[in-house]
Amino acid sequence: MNHRLNIAYYMSSTLCSELRPRIMAYQAYINSNRWRNNLARIAELNAAGFRCRLCNGLGNESRLEVHHRTYERLGCERPADLTTLCQPCHHGVTDMLRRRRYASRRPRTADVIPAIENASPLFDPSRKG
Repeated sequence: MNHRLNIAYYMSSTLCSELRPRIMAYQAYINSNRWRNNLARIAELNAAGFRCRLCNGLGNESRLEVHHRTYERLGCERPADLTTLCQPCHHGVTDMLRRRRYASRRPRTADVIPAIENASPLFDPSRKG
């Protein structure tokens, strides 16, 4: 089977743009048969030789997963949008990317001292008087 021709047809077809809603539920998509049978996903697994791109581990050592390098074309992925990783490497890459994304953000804090110092008496609406 010639995957290049099939992927080119899939990507150029209007079917792809018609089926993909503006905002796709990521988890539902990842668990769907559409993702499972996605030609770009299968092409990436084949190109990686069914091995992790980072540690070169086989799928029988740890479950292989296909990582999205970009979510720009979620639902209409190209092989270059994806990379094959074993589960431990996928967790590591995801953790590193999240840490990098949130590293420059300051955590939100609340100044609760004024509320404690100027506390008003508790009010129970069920009690009169």
